[in-house]
Amino acid sequence: MQLIIYGQLQTFAPLKAFREAHDLPPDFGIALFERKDFTGLGRIDQAGAELNAIRQAMLALAKPGQAQQAAAWLKTIKVLRDFFQHQLRTINPGVGLKDVEIDFAVAGLNDVLEAVVWALLRAEATGAPAPAFAEIYAEWLNSTVRVSQTIHDYWNRGERWGVQVVTNAYGRVGMFIRAGTDVYCVQDTALACPAEGFMATLLAEIAVYILPSQENRT
Repeated sequence: MQLIIYGQLQTFAPLKAFREAHDLPPDFGIALFERKDFTGLGRIDQAGAELNAIRQAMLALAKPGQAQQAAAWLKTIKVLRDFFQHQLRTINPGVGLKDVEIDFAVAGLNDVLEAVVWALLRAEATGAPAPAFAEIYAEWLNSTVRVSQTIHDYWNRGERWGVQVVTNAYGRVGMFIRAGTDVYCVQDTALACPAEGFMATLLAEIAVYILPSQENRT
């Protein structure tokens, strides 16, 4: 995982490898510093079949638009957004998402797809090649990155570490650690939204119909 932290692109080390490299206990991770209350949270991770049905329906709705002009996609995106919201609310009795969670997912889908269209419009206006979806998605995801202002103390062999939790659109995804003069970025998605993979895949598949380059059709 790579995210922009304090203006610099950082590669996050996997938590397991970081623990082993520094001989840390198995409980070292985000949950040690900021626990998550799962009371009343939805279980989207148990709705695989329902999410796949939504994915198929969304792609069927998006595909006919692939031949249209880029500007027309702005209207199509609104149709996709409203349909996505309706589908999430339809499966929600068995999932238990809060309204704010549904609204957040819908807003994320809308924002990313609009970013794809506007990137394409800018490319058309300048005559430049259309950007790859991965580049657009990474830029959007990085715009949501936040480093907690709370610094948690952690003592490792007498050395004081300062640990800050890193979040993005999908919740808590890692730690920014200052250990003396060293700085580490560590990935820990144990408490992140389990729908991240679904959303990223769905957005990439819809983007195939928007972006014209063959690179984005693979």
